[in-house]
Amino acid sequence: MRALKFILPALLLFVSCRTEPSGQDIYAVESLDALSGFKVATGAGSSYDLMLSEIPGVEVVRIGVGELLLSVEKGMSDFCLMDATQAQMAHLESRGLEVRMSGIMKSTASAGFRLDDSDLCNEFNAFLAEFKESGEYDRWNSQWRSDCDSMAEALVSRPRPQGGRSIRVGVTNDIFPYIYIKDGNLTGMEVDIMEHFCNSAGIVPEYIAQEFTTLIPALNSGKIDVILSHMRVTEERSKQVLFSAPYIDGGGALICKSPTSVKSEMAGIWQRLKNSIERNLIRENRWQMLVEGLYQTLLISLLSILAGTLIGILLCVVRMSRRKWVADTSKAVIDLVRGIPILVLLMIMCYVVFASSRLSALWIAVLSFGLYYGAYFSEIFRTGMMSVDPGQWEAGEALGLKKLQTLRLVVLPQALMSIIPVFKGEVIALIKGTSIVGYVAVMDLTRAGDIIRSRTLDAFFPLIIVTIVYFFLSRIAGRALDALNRKVTPKSKTV
Repeated sequence: MRALKFILPALLLFVSCRTEPSGQDIYAVESLDALSGFKVATGAGSSYDLMLSEIPGVEVVRIGVGELLLSVEKGMSDFCLMDATQAQMAHLESRGLEVRMSGIMKSTASAGFRLDDSDLCNEFNAFLAEFKESGEYDRWNSQWRSDCDSMAEALVSRPRPQGGRSIRVGVTNDIFPYIYIKDGNLTGMEVDIMEHFCNSAGIVPEYIAQEFTTLIPALNSGKIDVILSHMRVTEERSKQVLFSAPYIDGGGALICKSPTSVKSEMAGIWQRLKNSIERNLIRENRWQMLVEGLYQTLLISLLSILAGTLIGILLCVVRMSRRKWVADTSKAVIDLVRGIPILVLLMIMCYVVFASSRLSALWIAVLSFGLYYGAYFSEIFRTGMMSVDPGQWEAGEALGLKKLQTLRLVVLPQALMSIIPVFKGEVIALIKGTSIVGYVAVMDLTRAGDIIRSRTLDAFFPLIIVTIVYFFLSRIAGRALDALNRKVTPKSKTV
């Protein structure tokens, strides 16, 4: 708690400070070609990213949607390129920002299907054609863009079909106003149009939220049946995805600082903090997403620690086998797992090993973290066991103890004194490492923060909340293992 006395003032000072643009004349930019020499932030992997990459001299800053406006505010980029509808609803004036250019890269969004699933794609296209011909589409589109709150409430209260066939719809639930979470419910324009389709076809949709970059791998591996995430058609994507007819038109807007914007003063820091709390936590009960994300993080962490410990013990026993080929095989497995980044291992487990399985993403994450950290735990356990003098085994036998009794009463207590301090570091690393599970459609604490940031376009506050929660989780885990270490360490050896 004493650390917070220093951390919070530093964080508040950071949020109050703003850096200046790069010094170039951003207000002289009248076309995309004039962006040469400027830093332009945009969503990583988006169609805007691809477009900017083709403009010579542009330094593309690839970040998440929730950080785009902040990057311009803080001077980390000169411009940001984002969806015009999102920019329109972001209250740019209050943030000292303005639209420099609009109508950039006018494009459409389509639903994505597997290449061999033309029947479902044709069924969706037939619905779209009828929806547009009836004139209902125009009314629907106008109502969403003029009063999305009322449309979102109507969508949530609308009854859904029961029974019948079901489809799994892969979404990225952080693209306001197309797909987002309001009062704990998934809503938005694209969800609404999918609900219209499913109601007309008697289909029950199951929405699976995950990172945008994992949607196509999830589709091709059979984890989902449809991509519905404001995805634009590109040549590369068309090689892997069967796209439907377009259902939403859109375009981009180039955002920069307003010439009338002024630096924030320290006097308003507490008011801004109060506003951030209301906007990020209180409004639409967004704190509930953080609570749910915290629960998922705790569940994955605890189960992964348990699984990793069991796997580590097993690998340790095999590694210490007197049969050379058995020990060498165990060593090869340990070296292989430790040589793979945890994110890569998680993706392989989800989209390769368990691609055709109905195993939930949570359990895939637990198995991945259990296997990865089990390889590290095994070496910690082996080192701890080898640190005990072999004479202790002989002493146990001399006392008439059986081998398991000697292990439990004599060897293990001594080994734990060297195991726990190192084990503590790996456990804390595991807890923090679970922040990547959002890549496989698990809404953990970090993912919940991402969703809030995408809705409020306030990158700073949700990240600080998530940081503080992870800090306390790590501290609690560390204190618990320290207490265990004191219990197994003789008082004469404690410091």
